[in-house]
Amino acid sequence: MADFFEGQIQALEQKLGTAEKGAVAAAGRLRGLRRRVSDGDIGQVATVLDQIDGQIEQLGEAVQAVRSALGYDVAAALTDGSWVAELLAEARAQELVITERDGRLTAFPVLLRLLPQQAAVRVGSRIERRLRPAVLVRELRKRQASAGFNAARTLERLFGAYAHAARHVVPGWRANTPGDGPVVTLNELYELLTLGGADISREAFAVDLLLIDRAPDQRTRLGHRFTLPASTGSKGANRIGVYDEQGVEHVYFGIRFSLDATQGGGGGNRA
Repeated sequence: MADFFEGQIQALEQKLGTAEKGAVAAAGRLRGLRRRVSDGDIGQVATVLDQIDGQIEQLGEAVQAVRSALGYDVAAALTDGSWVAELLAEARAQELVITERDGRLTAFPVLLRLLPQQAAVRVGSRIERRLRPAVLVRELRKRQASAGFNAARTLERLFGAYAHAARHVVPGWRANTPGDGPVVTLNELYELLTLGGADISREAFAVDLLLIDRAPDQRTRLGHRFTLPASTGSKGANRIGVYDEQGVEHVYFGIRFSLDATQGGGGGNRA
């Protein structure tokens, strides 16, 4: 059922509302009793306590009703796709594009990862336990609006890995070599970037590529321009794909850095 999770939330809210009213009533009667005792009016203390006992009993029944209504297995729902279906339906209702591919969810540039055993979802680097679809979609909108991206820093990071890999593609190539450098597969760059245990998922790497692709005039501090050439290999195992805000897929294969002849030769043998 498409709205099963939402239905469970609404039922629990209703039952919790009943329990909350009972708790407020009992607390109010206790405060009133305390004022009476403070004033020395203790003749009715036993009677009022009996009334409070009844209210507490009713409160216990209301709490038990909430417990009995907990019929939703969050871990199972995150695993079998039922919760994702509700999230996607709510996203469409709020006109937010969330793409699902190979079990991965993206509200570009925000990545989502299901954590069934924790009854949670990782949103970017943060673990989110607020799983109500309407609430999570609103949170994703906020994340999209506040997402920052440092193109210069990301490009320097890519170039550092590229400079190492390019020397093996074309022996003798150096970072200060003028002209077009060799094409290095992005898969190879990803392996280099994560070689030291860096916590960079392939999905996050793909997001960075698309954001860099949107900054074609960006250069490294040594003046290197970059291109992301396509290849027939992008249709196979070497493809790295990402979906943008409109759900359009962008596929990347390799990267090349180039240095104008007027800028070459002054950077030493940086590798």
